[in-house]
Amino acid sequence: MQLEDFSQYTRNCFNGEAASCSCACPFGLDVRGFAEKCANGRWNAAWKAYRTAAVFPAVVSALCPAPCKAHCQRADLGGAIDLPGLEAASIRFAKNKKADSFNIPPKDKKVAVVGAGPAGLSAALQLALKKYIVTVFEREESWGGSLRTHPRFPEFDEEFRFQFTAVKPGFLEFVYGREILGPEELTDYEAVYLATGKGGAVWEDGRFFAGGEAAGRSLIEAIAMGPEAAKAMEAFLMTGRREEIGDPRHENPCERYLPHPGVEAEAPGETETEEGAKAEAARCLQCDCSACMDGCEMLKKYRKKPHGIAREAFADSSAAPPIATQSIVRQTYSCTNCGLCREVCPEHADLGAVFMLSRTDRFSRNTGPKAFHDYWLRELDLASGEASVCLPPPGKETCAYAFFPGCRLGMDAPEQVKAAYRFLRELKPGEVGLMLGCCGVPALWAGDLDRLEAVKAKIRQEWESLGKPTLVFACATCERTFAEQMPEIPQVSLYALMAEAGLKPMETAFPQAAVFDPCAARAFGEMKTAVRELAGRAGAELEELNGPNRCCGFGGHIQIPNRAVFEEIGANSAALSDKPYIVYCANCLEVFREQGKEAAHILDLYFPGGPEKTPGILEKHENALKLKQSLMKEVWDMDFAPERKPWDGLNLTLAEGLGEKLESCFISLEEVKETIWTAETTGDKLVSEDGWSLASLVKPVVTYWAQYRPCGSGAEDYEVATAYSHRIKWERTI
Repeated sequence: MQLEDFSQYTRNCFNGEAASCSCACPFGLDVRGFAEKCANGRWNAAWKAYRTAAVFPAVVSALCPAPCKAHCQRADLGGAIDLPGLEAASIRFAKNKKADSFNIPPKDKKVAVVGAGPAGLSAALQLALKKYIVTVFEREESWGGSLRTHPRFPEFDEEFRFQFTAVKPGFLEFVYGREILGPEELTDYEAVYLATGKGGAVWEDGRFFAGGEAAGRSLIEAIAMGPEAAKAMEAFLMTGRREEIGDPRHENPCERYLPHPGVEAEAPGETETEEGAKAEAARCLQCDCSACMDGCEMLKKYRKKPHGIAREAFADSSAAPPIATQSIVRQTYSCTNCGLCREVCPEHADLGAVFMLSRTDRFSRNTGPKAFHDYWLRELDLASGEASVCLPPPGKETCAYAFFPGCRLGMDAPEQVKAAYRFLRELKPGEVGLMLGCCGVPALWAGDLDRLEAVKAKIRQEWESLGKPTLVFACATCERTFAEQMPEIPQVSLYALMAEAGLKPMETAFPQAAVFDPCAARAFGEMKTAVRELAGRAGAELEELNGPNRCCGFGGHIQIPNRAVFEEIGANSAALSDKPYIVYCANCLEVFREQGKEAAHILDLYFPGGPEKTPGILEKHENALKLKQSLMKEVWDMDFAPERKPWDGLNLTLAEGLGEKLESCFISLEEVKETIWTAETTGDKLVSEDGWSLASLVKPVVTYWAQYRPCGSGAEDYEVATAYSHRIKWERTI
């Protein structure tokens, strides 16, 4: 992996870069930092920041035309910040003004500056402070250039003298009354800055650098060029390579304006008094794009900048524990892959893609935490394996449509899947086949690309065997995954077909409700429109949520690596409205039920069989197999018997609250049964004096534990006191 592999997704992010006003400033002043210092009354620090940028602050404050004001994002909200007034206030109220000086070794290089106007003085000051031996030639008898005729020149003259007090003796000499007529007069100098003013002489030589009004710049730009000229000359003196003097202004455009919802319009205030200046500085909006971090609970929690995230992800890709550790693991697996960051970013930077690339990289190098995804990948294997089926309509070999309900809907509401398939067969008799399976998104979220490709290959083979039909989806995640991973497969939403058919609702919806659009449906306008039509047809007066297509928290498998963020996302999404939700994603419904939010699936209004509560893990798996079994029998008169396992017959009585604990830890009763059966079969267990047994079951990724004892009269009846799991793997050595 290269840094570019990660940074390509954040390349255009401008978080932390100069604000629009700073981009317009000839000196590139950090206006945000300057205004913050002023607002807090830190006048010494404010003056220091202003002097560092402006070189001669009293001169610049008096003469700068303030292009920043035209690019202040307060301009359309009552009036731009009075930045010139704040600059003057920092000069007026700072109590400890001290000219800059640098504790650096002296240089033996001799440089010349031709012209002691503002441009020449600016460059000469910077070079002398860096301890080059500087000689300034001026044809007049004093410095100041075009400013000598200005009515405020005595004030400017005082500023020049003050700033030059920081130069150590022996590093700066002014030669007045000396006009340089040609380059031959400057052969003793290793670099020369030509600040000869408007229309002044400019000579071609590798040692000569032209700036200020001689280079066509304005007076203020001429002062701003001084530090840049000093940098270019220093680089030439150190390396012998000549580069043009850089533009002191930022290269970024000044038009990166941001929305400021909720900000009230305010007119500029006075800056003559300290309190007035502080209040005016406090009007600064501190413009910096943080759209992705403002909208994402996970990014708020970790408080890391997009560019930094890309760099850390790259660093993790080359880490080799225990010599070098990975630093961004937990955050990488706390992303729901909802796409909100890309959606709200004005430049469409994609942090989700950074995290997904990191996951695939970790999986390929076997450095990722497999326990974060083990449960979901085993669910994928069930849905794409034993619970899957691909059949054309009875009596046909191919079909025009095939119903692909998705794995989660079949696990949670198998009767509704059957009812929906019945509707499709009645809508298009003899044209609708069936594909039960998983779209492969668990493998995608885990970063397991080999498993994903295997799932896709199976789906393509089955789709082609049916004659390449249009797939009918009831799950937005499936629809998005197919659109991204298998775009050649045509698709249509079940809800669009229901709306088009004029299907009558089975019951009335909530009188007032809000439709919660799943994040995966963001690009599927037809699906969103159809759900609203179906909800309205069922009698619901609908409210549109602020910030549509929020994530419920389910995506990306973050429940195990970061339960707190998962619950925060779910709670925030549930709180977007106090009205009940109508959803069309089985995952969203499951999350909102866990949050105690009143919600119903759109299918609940049209088809019977929706569960009143979310099934447990074991029941989900049984539902998937029973759905296949019943559909094969009812529609095709084909028999299917799920594989029986030796421990299926065990009857467990769980301690109070243990069932909820197991579900929250993604431990199925099937694992508990297998743990007990294995221990009883092999005798590999610990038994306490009061008859309780403690046994473990070592799986490839997770080890399960159960504390149990026989109960009741049956040989397969057990009471379970507790059960848990961890990632420690036990190995026998004797």
